[in-house]
Amino acid sequence: MIELKQVTKQYGQATVLKSVTLSIDEPGIYCLLGRNGAGKTTLLKSIAGYQNITKGIIQVNGKAITTSTMDTGVSYIENFAKHFNLPVRKLLRIAAELNPRYDYDFASEMMERFELDGKKKFNHLSLGMKTMVSTIISLASNKEVILLDEPVLGFDAMMRVEFYDMLTESFQKHPRILIISTHIIEEIAKTIQKLIIIDKGSIRFFDTLQSIESKAFCISGLQKDVEAATQNLHIIGRETVGGLSTIYIFDQPPQQTASLEIQPLSLQDFFIKMVGHKGGSIK
Repeated sequence: MIELKQVTKQYGQATVLKSVTLSIDEPGIYCLLGRNGAGKTTLLKSIAGYQNITKGIIQVNGKAITTSTMDTGVSYIENFAKHFNLPVRKLLRIAAELNPRYDYDFASEMMERFELDGKKKFNHLSLGMKTMVSTIISLASNKEVILLDEPVLGFDAMMRVEFYDMLTESFQKHPRILIISTHIIEEIAKTIQKLIIIDKGSIRFFDTLQSIESKAFCISGLQKDVEAATQNLHIIGRETVGGLSTIYIFDQPPQQTASLEIQPLSLQDFFIKMVGHKGGSIK
């Protein structure tokens, strides 16, 4: 379980996290979305104990997390993660020797699936393969919380498909909390259970994809008709051209009439509207 209470992180005069309160209390694959500079990496590093927060409390499984916490129970992998320049197979064995819970069989299976050359040294790998090695080591660690920061950078389309399959298999074998930060929204939708949207250091959305499917819509038509149909609904964006209007909602849609066109929002369009700063937060 991850518990954040009024977490604030400042770098000098810049406030990167703003009184973030968030509870993740059950195993699942979670996606963390946000624009560049929204606070994604700062949030993940703070949960992992890689840096201290300015104010607030972070707990993982009831244990307070700071940079001095000996065993946080969290494995954090960022893009461009570095390892000793050793052969891949040696890196996997060292990880297994340091962690009695390490699933070496899973790591070896994934190494074969992604055609990683066990004899090749880490620094000689491509960016995508370096990231894959880091991710495999993290997933095989069997930590209760796995945080992956932009793990698909450098992956081609086929590698990304295999990566999402690997996430699912790892979770099914050992259910825990996995949080993946990514910019590729639609691809990961089939893999995750819940979505977290962070914007300008604040959590703007935390719910299931099913809630988006049932409540995220755009309503178009004559401005007066659209305004009347949505006046008591949660509006997350609007566009008006002449006498025509489109309003984006996160709510139960109004009743369909001949004067209204009601269409569901895609996950990407929902994200764009949520960080467009015209709607309210949804938590």
